[in-house]
Amino acid sequence: MLDKVPGKHCQATNFLKTFSSIREAGSMGLLEEESRDKLLSGMIQSLTRFLLKQVSQDYINMYPAPPMFDQTFSTSAIESVCCMRCKTKTVRPGDTYVNELTYPFKTVAKGQAKAVQFPFRQILKISMEGEKILKGWCNNCNRYSDLSSKKTINRIPQVLLLNAAANTMESKKLWASPGWLPEEIGIILDSGQIYCYEGEELRIHLRRGLHHITLYELVGFVADITKREGQASHLVSLINVALSSPQPQAESDWHVFNDFRVDKVSFEEALRFEPSWKVPSVIGYQIKAARHKIDDSWKKELGPQKSDSYRLLTPEEAPQQGTIVALDAEFVALKQEEIEIKADGTRETIRPARLGLARVSVLRGSGNLEAVPFIDDYIATTEPVVDYLTAYSGIKPGDLDRRISTKNVVSLKIAYKKLWILLNLGCVFVGHGLTKDFRTINIQVPKEQVFDTVVLFHKALQKRKLSLRFLSWYLLREEIQEGEHDSIEDSRTALKLYRKYQEFEDAGVFETILNDIYSKGRETNFKAPGALRTQSDSYNDRRGTDSPDLIGLNSSTPGPRTPTPMRGQAGLQVSHAHPSHLQQPPPSWPANMRGLGQGFGGSHLR
Repeated sequence: MLDKVPGKHCQATNFLKTFSSIREAGSMGLLEEESRDKLLSGMIQSLTRFLLKQVSQDYINMYPAPPMFDQTFSTSAIESVCCMRCKTKTVRPGDTYVNELTYPFKTVAKGQAKAVQFPFRQILKISMEGEKILKGWCNNCNRYSDLSSKKTINRIPQVLLLNAAANTMESKKLWASPGWLPEEIGIILDSGQIYCYEGEELRIHLRRGLHHITLYELVGFVADITKREGQASHLVSLINVALSSPQPQAESDWHVFNDFRVDKVSFEEALRFEPSWKVPSVIGYQIKAARHKIDDSWKKELGPQKSDSYRLLTPEEAPQQGTIVALDAEFVALKQEEIEIKADGTRETIRPARLGLARVSVLRGSGNLEAVPFIDDYIATTEPVVDYLTAYSGIKPGDLDRRISTKNVVSLKIAYKKLWILLNLGCVFVGHGLTKDFRTINIQVPKEQVFDTVVLFHKALQKRKLSLRFLSWYLLREEIQEGEHDSIEDSRTALKLYRKYQEFEDAGVFETILNDIYSKGRETNFKAPGALRTQSDSYNDRRGTDSPDLIGLNSSTPGPRTPTPMRGQAGLQVSHAHPSHLQQPPPSWPANMRGLGQGFGGSHLR
């Protein structure tokens, strides 16, 4: 998402919403707001294990065989446990998604423990094979005894994840040794044992070619950052993005992801650790053979679809770079806004309403089937809906319920995936108020991939943003939104307006037309005269706004509110022609514009 909007903040809203709804996440203390006393370093290590286990289970439910996820992330092993008293052995599965590093200690003078200055490769071998002595219950002795444990490795993963577990000052000093964390490691798996190599020793084995060596390279890691002693720490990620670039790069390209901020850093700075303020938490390696390999199979499928209310795309219509599509989205309120009424009677929004995506419609933007929908999804919600906002969304109770809905109801994941695919294929989105829609959906779209008719038909230095209904009445001579919103009607109207904009620009008269639009708007209070009065109109008249404020408006200033730059009202009914007295273009339009075609073209200018 971040590479789509360089310099802008991005939030993982959809992920956080889903994650916080998982009961086990709360009970395991993985939610920061519910576990403020826990160390973030330990939380992120637990989170890594939990997420991989959860995704693995979901993957098995979707694809029972073969277990591709486990082959990618899991270290397959058998763990042997032996009682050192009675020598009884037990064997159990020892598979793990995350290997926790173990640091050897030796006893020195005065009983102090000090970490042995082992290289990283030896620490890795000791940790993966899991050879250790621990206290445990022996069923044969019927008592707690010293138990020896060791793993026999059957398969090493393609993605090797490690928990640093650097909890002591001595282990932190190991990490602080310059160059201690290698960029590349090699692992040989032989008869259940692994042999790890790095540096010059690895290069020698590669030159000899006597053994099959699985070569890993460092992708990145999560580090725990402490500003000052006594202050709360925070986590950052340092990633070598060069490995996932489509084209090979000669050098590494490290970036630090610090909350919403992303900065490029040098290799030396990225891999420099300090015991007092920068300690690693989770480290990730992947096989070197996977470098620059991008899975683009998503381009072939938009996900499960029905074709009741729209026509699916044919292979010949497959979206490509620059393909025009018209989009509109509708939302429902999942949490009401909290408003404080002050002593002077003014209102101030304490917490804005939280909206959830309810419907997405996407139409073809060109071709013989221009303006025909190919996506019209209603999004199932697992949260209670406090307000369907029917007057503005067209969504009614039951529309989002899979059990009783007559609509094409899909999960948020599927709806988001379709938009993400269109975005990454390079489609150009046309719509009215798309900036707000994309922000609420939580998808970042580059400016060059958006034609927003709110922006196109906005006059510089004017606060007023024109509603879709008013523009349709004035430019297209069509009355829309006479009842409730219909996202197909709105997106189709926005597409027509975009075509009109192109015609005006080609003729060199757009500024003249825009001035006329605003002049007429001031005469009619920017409303479509003669249109049926709707619930939305009454609501907006009372509020003094051009469109409903769904997210909350700071109203601490008394007096009429400034019109919000949002969409106008919408409806489900089919557009109607204008009254006869509006059939002719305004007299101020240039003569060469009087014969412009209606709707999607028909103009000699294009």
